[in-house]
Amino acid sequence: MTIRRGVATFGDSEDVASWSGIAHYLIRAGSQCGFLAGGLDLRVVNYARSRTIWQAECVFRGEKPRGFQYSGPFLDLFSKLALEECQRRELQEAISHYQLLPARRLLEHSIRTSFYIDTTLVHLFEPYAWLNRRIAKEAIEKEREGYRVASRVISMASWVRDSLEHYYGLPPERIFTVLPGANLPEKEVKAKLEETGPSIAPDRFTRDRPMRIGYTGKDWKRKGLPRLVDAVEILNRMGIPSEVVVIGNLPEQYRTRPCVRAAGFIDKSREATRFIDIAGGCDVGCAPSHEEPMGIAPLEYLRLGIPVLCTAAGGLKDVCAAAGAASVLLSKDATAEEIAAEFESVSRDGDRLRSMQAAAWKRKDHFSWERTVRELQRIWEPASRQSSEPPAPSTMQTQSVG
Repeated sequence: MTIRRGVATFGDSEDVASWSGIAHYLIRAGSQCGFLAGGLDLRVVNYARSRTIWQAECVFRGEKPRGFQYSGPFLDLFSKLALEECQRRELQEAISHYQLLPARRLLEHSIRTSFYIDTTLVHLFEPYAWLNRRIAKEAIEKEREGYRVASRVISMASWVRDSLEHYYGLPPERIFTVLPGANLPEKEVKAKLEETGPSIAPDRFTRDRPMRIGYTGKDWKRKGLPRLVDAVEILNRMGIPSEVVVIGNLPEQYRTRPCVRAAGFIDKSREATRFIDIAGGCDVGCAPSHEEPMGIAPLEYLRLGIPVLCTAAGGLKDVCAAAGAASVLLSKDATAEEIAAEFESVSRDGDRLRSMQAAAWKRKDHFSWERTVRELQRIWEPASRQSSEPPAPSTMQTQSVG
């Protein structure tokens, strides 16, 4: 029996603009092999009146009127929409990236839920002092209840397992880990890789051909752009011509730095070839984040056969573990000087850099969503063998895949 299974996120999961395109690319890969039957459109509309009333009630109680999207009134609207969408698409199961998909309500209508998440709400809420704390606590309890009734909970990075097990109380045999893929259109990626072949660094870098260090990100402070720019300036003072190729948000204070080349924002849904050309033209991709639940950017460099240097923040540790010899992992608190020293070592030893590039080229297919879907299918296989019913906790095997 074929199960009709769809993907849910906060918004329209089939839209590449929703949640960095993660759901979109998962759906594309999963639909090709019959594992998925599309995605849910969970854009809540016509909530202005409910929000106004809720904010007024918060003020009356002396609470911060912030966090309506996690409140009871909003989640009631979201829950109703989720059920309607599942029924409209005749789904028997939903895989949710959103932690608050109403798993219990869907189960009451014979629709099962599994979660595939990059972080838990307790970690997501932690840095936001502006959030209504009562609403945050209630949302976390709803999240915990959803995980309890879910068929399975899958994390994108291994660090999330600890939160699921020890804070949310999930038994370890119900928790899985599967590394996501690169958010790139596979047709264009394969065509480009076939055309260009593996990247090979020159014997030495010059002003005409500096070392190109790729950086992709919007939240530039959290993603460590300042310490990377400082590190590259140190490299140039050492006599190693280098530049940071910034794809995404580049603050004003860095636009005049000689070592920074701005590529600007690139809409991958419209300019996929341009993105692939720029990212694939780098010698090393760098993700020097201070905090990073998952970290999609280094997956994109690796999918293009480009090695990466990352800091040990959240999911970046899993990325480097999967990349092996195609990666360098530094301390989460690495200074600009330490980052520069590692790049110096890589750049002065041409054999080491070329070895990393060869390893990245050999490993590149591992970072596609096609691989992710195959690993997800293996997790679902026990259920398929038991008349499409989810396995009992005692028979499920703990896995860390990817």
